[in-house]
Amino acid sequence: MTSNDVNIVLVSNRGPVSFLESDDGGFETKRGAGGLAGALDPVARRLGDHAVWIAAATSDIDRAALEAGAVDDLEEQLGYPVKLIDIDEDTYDLYYNHISNRMLWFANHCLWDEIGIERFGDDALRAWNDAYEPVNEMFARKVAEAAAPDALVLFQDYHLATAPGHLRRLGDRHTISHFTHSSFCGPEGLDRCPAPIPRSIIEGMLGADLLGFHVPDWCEAFFQCCEAIDARVDRTEGIVHFNDRRTWVRSYPIPTDATELKERAHSPEATEWTKRFRKDTDGPLVVRADRAELSKNVVRGFEAFGRLLDRRPDLSETIHFVACLYPSRESMPEYRDYTEQIQRAVDGVNARHPDAIRLFLEDDYDRTLGALRIYDVLFVNSIMDGMNLVSKEGPAVNERNGALVLSRGAGSYFELGDHAVVIDDPYDTDETAAAIERAIEMPPDQREAHSDALRKIVERSKPQDWIQAQLDDLEEVSRGAEPKTPASPSR
Repeated sequence: MTSNDVNIVLVSNRGPVSFLESDDGGFETKRGAGGLAGALDPVARRLGDHAVWIAAATSDIDRAALEAGAVDDLEEQLGYPVKLIDIDEDTYDLYYNHISNRMLWFANHCLWDEIGIERFGDDALRAWNDAYEPVNEMFARKVAEAAAPDALVLFQDYHLATAPGHLRRLGDRHTISHFTHSSFCGPEGLDRCPAPIPRSIIEGMLGADLLGFHVPDWCEAFFQCCEAIDARVDRTEGIVHFNDRRTWVRSYPIPTDATELKERAHSPEATEWTKRFRKDTDGPLVVRADRAELSKNVVRGFEAFGRLLDRRPDLSETIHFVACLYPSRESMPEYRDYTEQIQRAVDGVNARHPDAIRLFLEDDYDRTLGALRIYDVLFVNSIMDGMNLVSKEGPAVNERNGALVLSRGAGSYFELGDHAVVIDDPYDTDETAAAIERAIEMPPDQREAHSDALRKIVERSKPQDWIQAQLDDLEEVSRGAEPKTPASPSR
């Protein structure tokens, strides 16, 4: 940014902190889940009272803290003000669970066939009209109330896809960006949603002046959706023209903080797990670390590993697979069923090859880092991922020149694919098994060369650089100039 007095409004479903009840009957806070808080919070702290963060009160405790005035104390704690929106609990459930984390997540990750949903019906359309759109409008109105006239407004993720359009319809003239943190499937994903949802999403996003995605492939998928509503797309310049407005589209691959990760990976807790895994492993160690999430393709990964051991009994006696998973969206039936499928897949492999897979189904980041330090193969076979930070975290902390097996569907493939064993078709378990085998048998000098290359890539930037590039581009756009970040072709 060119100065420290630029006003910015950060807008996301979850805020930088969430509230907990304290022992004295008051409230305490914990840092918000996920990497979003870690990337945006330093920028907001630097700007102080020239920044404001708008989010939803996502729990009963958040709502109680809001009613008690505890949110007002966050400015002293964080260095910048936070505004929480009080949303009716039932409305929030429909907006967040039924539309955002079910319909839109499945659409953005091309998961329709995976979960066997042909199309959504009238209930979904009512949830869209009665919850998703009204909540997005609530966010837009809160921005209009809180934003200084010269503020840059940054909406985050698919939960708020239509909020830029709502803000424009309020007559707002702020410079607006929207960043999608998931993958973006394109027309084949959105078209399974009932009309007018696909068009409303694209038109809503085009209310922004600048749209960000992790990699160019997701930009291209968005361009195809724009052409489906007869918007004019200039791929060379990375511009969409629609309704007498111009929207710039750019990719910003989010990095991991390698320095911070290494420090955490060498904590006593993580080191103890490293020692345990090293003691229990007398041959190659394959590691995966994921949410128990359909897009991660966990079941096929285990099935592929089992096929490899069936074909290679010599490996079966020495190789171990450590899977550090944690449950995800347990209120949704699709995810409860998928967790059961994961357990059955592991049981099936271990019945044929005893103790080949060690499955952990609880969130323990120190355990994950302990495993990442000593993998011989890091295994990522996602169907589709916005980025997949594990594929970056692993090379940042690994101490054994481990090989990376990486699906072409992961956003990180754009940066890391040249130095990975690539899975072209993540649905093909035979191809996936062959990729694991190639990684295990990779010559030591080749492993070292790939590992060094991967490490250099993941160490060259930090999350603060990622958000700073967007802010710099948004400032340029606010002055009528083009973004500094060039448009880039899909791979």
